Amino acid sequence: MKRALRSQLVYEHSSKNVPQFTVMPGEIFEAEIELCSGDWLTSLDSVYSHEKAKSGNPCVVVAVDGAKPGDSIRVHIHEVIPDKLGYTGFMNREHELANRIVDRDWGFNMKVVKIEDGFVHFSPSIKLPTRPMIGTLGTAPKDDVIRNVCGGRHGGNMDVQELCSGAIVTLPVEVPGALLHIGDAHAIQGDGEINSSGGIECRALAKLQIEVIPRPAENICVRLENKDELCAIACEGDLENCCVLVARELLHWICQDYGMDQKEAFLLLGQVMTLRIPQLVNPTRTIVATIKKAFLKQ
Repeated sequence: MKRALRSQLVYEHSSKNVPQFTVMPGEIFEAEIELCSGDWLTSLDSVYSHEKAKSGNPCVVVAVDGAKPGDSIRVHIHEVIPDKLGYTGFMNREHELANRIVDRDWGFNMKVVKIEDGFVHFSPSIKLPTRPMIGTLGTAPKDDVIRNVCGGRHGGNMDVQELCSGAIVTLPVEVPGALLHIGDAHAIQGDGEINSSGGIECRALAKLQIEVIPRPAENICVRLENKDELCAIACEGDLENCCVLVARELLHWICQDYGMDQKEAFLLLGQVMTLRIPQLVNPTRTIVATIKKAFLKQ
């Protein structure tokens, strides 16, 4: 099985990035996900510092055979296995949201934790069940170069908890081969990601599979599907604009795939659509809108 190695990393989503290899549609492969801040975390005694860290959500890159501009790829996330160590933390004087929540100069607050047996060992008395996820998953834009810390229509740094085992993520293809970027794993993450390093950041091994499909009509942002839900994901600087995009995406999606009348679908979304803000700390904010498939059964 092919494996993308964390020894070959990029820090921008770009059409100029060289993929480690090309996968065939339907081929299962693995990706080593490096820690979002580099390779400094080696033991429970490791101490974060600017000198040791490398910011920017390093990613591995793979190409998809036959993917061409105008297509979409569907990325099947089969498994995300977190490493045995993770960390979370903030420096509130440099992080606007944390500083507004708690106006104290606490300096660096980095907590290193053990990840074991399906739990984050947060303290001697607190164990948190893991839900390993991929924070950054995106294709290369045609003309722009986008830092890995940003999200957008291409995907990128979305930090959405639903990007976990069992998810199928639909991303646009803008360049030959798509150039899928993979990085920024979390063992668990709370909504808002209020600590900046707001989830338990960790290395991970992901097992993925990709299919190439015609791009869905009126597709304006990332789609995610699991066994129970349809989700639309938007990453913009403005939260209200994110809300418009994800609601519009779900509306188009359920009309096209489930044959619903648009007016009826719009009324349905007004009753059962959920909106969450997975993160508020990246240069682009993220909103995910969800409808349960049970409401769409005819």
